[in-house]
Amino acid sequence: TDRKKSERDLADANKQIGDLKLMALRSVMNPHFIFSTLNSIQYYIVENDQVNAINYLSAFSKLIRGILNNSINNTVRLSDELEMLNLYVNLELMRFENKFDFKIEIDKDIDLNAVEIPSMLIQPFVENAILHGLSNKADRGLLQIRLKKIDKKILFEKSVMKKPKSPG
Repeated sequence: TDRKKSERDLADANKQIGDLKLMALRSVMNPHFIFSTLNSIQYYIVENDQVNAINYLSAFSKLIRGILNNSINNTVRLSDELEMLNLYVNLELMRFENKFDFKIEIDKDIDLNAVEIPSMLIQPFVENAILHGLSNKADRGLLQIRLKKIDKKILFEKSVMKKPKSPG
């Protein structure tokens, strides 16, 4: 009947939406990052370094939980996005043995709880900066993110710098 066909079409459409959301989530979370994170946790377990294994696993599970929670909505509060970004960068810092420093500067005029942005908007740019700008450098680096309010817009800036060696 027409009603059963409509119900099947609706079920198919909902499945397609679910599949597309999963594909979008997979494209945001780099499979290489997930694999490397799990390898790092495995390394700490093999080395019997329970503290680092537990810390790494805890941070990774918080990040994945946050990403899954945020993937339900098209937008998230900027405060939530920055929390996920901090979790991600801290995992990368652990993975790359604190090879760089991370700093976020936010204009005081920005209300982090009032502003909504697309979920995982900043992370791919930060991931690119870490993988291509910091991880393969011999010297210690600095990853800096600045959020500036200009008129009614927010400007995101990232910079990757080589940190000067301290004298002595």
